[in-house]
Amino acid sequence: MEKFGSRRIFVKSKSEMTTNVANRSGQNRLNNFWKSQNKELLKALILHKALFFLVILISFLVFPWFSDGDYQKSRHWPLQGEPTWATRFATWDAAHYLYLAEYGYQKDDMACAFYPLWPAIIKAFSIFTRGNIIISGIVLANILSLAALMLFHHFVKMQHDSSTANLATLLLLAFPGAIFFSFIYTESLFLLLIVLFFIWTFEGNVWGTAVTGFLLALTKGIGVFCIVPLLWYSFLHRRPLRQVLVPYYSLILGYVSYFLIIYAFTGDALEGFKAQRYYPNHASIQNMFDVENIFRHLVRIDGFHDPLFSAVDRTFFLLFVVCLYPICRMNKTYFAYALFSGTVPALSIWFFSYSRHIMMCFPIFIVLAEMFRRPQMRLVKWLLLAVLIGVQFFFLIRHVNFIWAG
Repeated sequence: MEKFGSRRIFVKSKSEMTTNVANRSGQNRLNNFWKSQNKELLKALILHKALFFLVILISFLVFPWFSDGDYQKSRHWPLQGEPTWATRFATWDAAHYLYLAEYGYQKDDMACAFYPLWPAIIKAFSIFTRGNIIISGIVLANILSLAALMLFHHFVKMQHDSSTANLATLLLLAFPGAIFFSFIYTESLFLLLIVLFFIWTFEGNVWGTAVTGFLLALTKGIGVFCIVPLLWYSFLHRRPLRQVLVPYYSLILGYVSYFLIIYAFTGDALEGFKAQRYYPNHASIQNMFDVENIFRHLVRIDGFHDPLFSAVDRTFFLLFVVCLYPICRMNKTYFAYALFSGTVPALSIWFFSYSRHIMMCFPIFIVLAEMFRRPQMRLVKWLLLAVLIGVQFFFLIRHVNFIWAG
């Protein structure tokens, strides 16, 4: 045991901890999910969703569409015609996912930079929306994010306690990047899969881990880096090699499948990487080793939320850096995931869209919840939540008006 602030927590280092897992093995299984879940949580999340969309509808009346320039310069949906109310739910990356759902990958097209699982699911689900892929995407994003948030709460509750789970979920919802859980972005799907991946990894569910790992690699670029926490956790718990190899190769197979899908559509397996040339900062792993440009982009700030040199994005990156040590103390497997999920999106694209990317680094919210749950931090906690919600509202108004949010 070590101190974390004023209270003691388990530092799950060398054994991380077999005893802890054994004590919880009967508690954190998904077949006990509904027994451990409070119906009030589901009601609260649905109410949150309802209020979120009410704010959007009110904003349509208070802030009429006022960014027609960016709309015309970037890919939008539908591809032809003037913007409509429906269009405002399909801005920025959502338009690319809808394009892929409708037309698939096309050679020399900027949409090739996106991963295939999310648009494929949107297209499949559109059977139930009479072919309307915007409705399909919105409905799916919100159903998946509801499931992801409930599972996240369940996971934190089982690994920590109810108080931490409540505050961690509240912080996750309050962060500005949480707006993308309600739009046609891949974050809802990825969060659901990564939480399931951790639940099943901790439970020793080999096939559950393998399936979610395969799907993660087809959802976002950082999905393949889940190999690191998988191997680390398996090493700590002395998992038999045969149990490790199945999810390990499943993750690799998922990533190989991504290249095969791109090749099948475009004739070039690297078309997704080449499509990065259409976007600012040209995302690349090579950027992570360009120390001069990393530092130059980190210290340059051109506005509160400028697309390339945002003060908000850099603030969240610094928050991530500050949280790394307490994450490491709390749980080494969390750290193995956070190190890659927080660093790769920041450095490979020089902080572009980091306010959105940080939402996938879920250990940050657990650590912050542990920090701010203390009675003496109550005022700071509510002040922080108020600031975050205010910035989130700012992001939301920008996003639905085709002004850069993340």
